[in-house]
Amino acid sequence: MSEITIRNKGLLKTLNETLDMFLEHKDLCTELSDNLQKDMPVENWENFCKEEYMHEMIAKGDAHQGFPERGFGFQVAQGAKQRPDIFEPLKKWTKTELPMRFGARSNSLTSYYPPNGFVGWHTNWNASAYQLILSWSETGDGYFSYYDRKSDTIITEPDKKGWQARWYRFGRQDEPQHHCWHAMWTNCPRFTLAFKFPYLVSTSESHIKIEKEDGAFDQLMDFVEDLESA
Repeated sequence: MSEITIRNKGLLKTLNETLDMFLEHKDLCTELSDNLQKDMPVENWENFCKEEYMHEMIAKGDAHQGFPERGFGFQVAQGAKQRPDIFEPLKKWTKTELPMRFGARSNSLTSYYPPNGFVGWHTNWNASAYQLILSWSETGDGYFSYYDRKSDTIITEPDKKGWQARWYRFGRQDEPQHHCWHAMWTNCPRFTLAFKFPYLVSTSESHIKIEKEDGAFDQLMDFVEDLESA
């Protein structure tokens, strides 16, 4: 995980314009949010972002498919199916226009999380790639946690008011050294955009060589440089 400081005023303007498109419909986003634990009281939801649940998920081994199995939030792809009149144009904006503006290969996630929104522990190995995640928090009352293999500890990064950016490598199922177990919780409105830079899959060559040949890492670094440039 690497933290990024957003200094580019032009890109920040684009992010804020995108955010406003969704905040205009935040009540509807909350209403349409996918709830994966309807059988459980809200006060217990945060347990899916705690260490015990992480170990439970890790113990599932290959039965874990990469997707989060527990969560509460709204995704624009889901909204475009339920209310295409409102969310289909927003889906087109985030899936088509933003990747072109940012130099990303694709947009992998556009989500709004209401208070008590969260994503339980998972790996994203079903969507393996370098991913740059841009998140906005209304008050900073939330956090992002990930498991650090080197120190064998859970690192919890508190949210900050406004925008934050980080990039990660989400490894494939057969790349245990690059599995990135992570979870997110928020007590206030939160908005997230994620952009993918997939690398080629090969078992006969080193990943370093693949990354150089494919250009995924270089493209990611170009995006990072743009974000950090004043």
